[in-house]
Amino acid sequence: MLRTGPQWLNPKLRQLAATARPAPTARPPGRSRRPAHPAPPGRWVHRQFRGGDGAREYDVYLPSGLSSHNRVPVVLLLHGCQQRSIDFALESGFVAAADADGFLIVAPRQDRHHQLQRCWRWYESEHQGRDRGEPAILAGLVAQVSGEEALWRVDRRRVYAAGLSAGGAMALILATTHPDLIAAAGVHSATAYRSASQGFSALGAMTAHRSMPSHQVIGGQMAPVVLIHGTNDPVVRAPNADRIVDQWLASRDARRMTGLDRVRPRASTRALVVDGRRCIRTRWYTARGRRVLEYWRIDGLRHAWSGGNRPGAFIDPKGPRAADVMMSFFHRHRLSHAVFESAGGPSVRRTTMWRPAMWDDHPD
Repeated sequence: MLRTGPQWLNPKLRQLAATARPAPTARPPGRSRRPAHPAPPGRWVHRQFRGGDGAREYDVYLPSGLSSHNRVPVVLLLHGCQQRSIDFALESGFVAAADADGFLIVAPRQDRHHQLQRCWRWYESEHQGRDRGEPAILAGLVAQVSGEEALWRVDRRRVYAAGLSAGGAMALILATTHPDLIAAAGVHSATAYRSASQGFSALGAMTAHRSMPSHQVIGGQMAPVVLIHGTNDPVVRAPNADRIVDQWLASRDARRMTGLDRVRPRASTRALVVDGRRCIRTRWYTARGRRVLEYWRIDGLRHAWSGGNRPGAFIDPKGPRAADVMMSFFHRHRLSHAVFESAGGPSVRRTTMWRPAMWDDHPD
């Protein structure tokens, strides 16, 4: 039987999600409920990955003006529950950002036969490790994309992961399990790493009622992370972001980082107002002045992507623009070594090669 998670969780998630959507705007009579998206200037290429841990369809967005002679960054963009990958890429503003900045978007599809609500399975222990489950599938998928030479060329030192809700939780898992692959991660409205280990504990993790997972479960140094979370999120409560901050800082403490690589004990905090919405932005730096952790706490934001290009499922058009915040952070980080020295075929189970989790310095 196909495992799609506990059945009791689905109606609860739907009930919470219904309260989290931004209020719908009135539309003139005769208009369709969801108008078609204007065609972006670039184009989508559909692909499929198959590996020892499973298969996924995915789409690669090639921005307008892309040259196959130049190596470009990649953003692995992970949609949330009840979302579709290409819609999310368009509505979140990442397609517009790709056209402006010239990077690839890789948008995997989590379909209903993978999980009934199209959620990434962040809440199950078999999908929280490096060499198994969805993290292994996504790492293999990135390896496949990085092996392309005809239509595009990937800068393997600049591979990033970003996602919303369940997609954000999976981006955080990749930042934890694959810091040699992911140069930085953008985590929007998500839970801490291993805050649940089975489906029945997911809701407790989302509401931040479960105890904080042990820092020992991290097992190493996490990649740099930028967090975005709303204070009024009724689905994934705001304390989850504080837990991720604690978890990330603990991963650095566990490695006993010293000298210029140690993180300063005092963070830099600033209050901002964007689109009439108050935000608290906190940044953590190493002793050499490199920004390695950033957290945007947005007043009034519910369970929705901040600053989307257009209204959609769990998209709030009001800023700050999360895609721009994440890309600004990503531009500061790249791996010090290319991860893939050779491209594995789609049937190869392990397609990445282990490298120390080291990043080049790009001080603010």
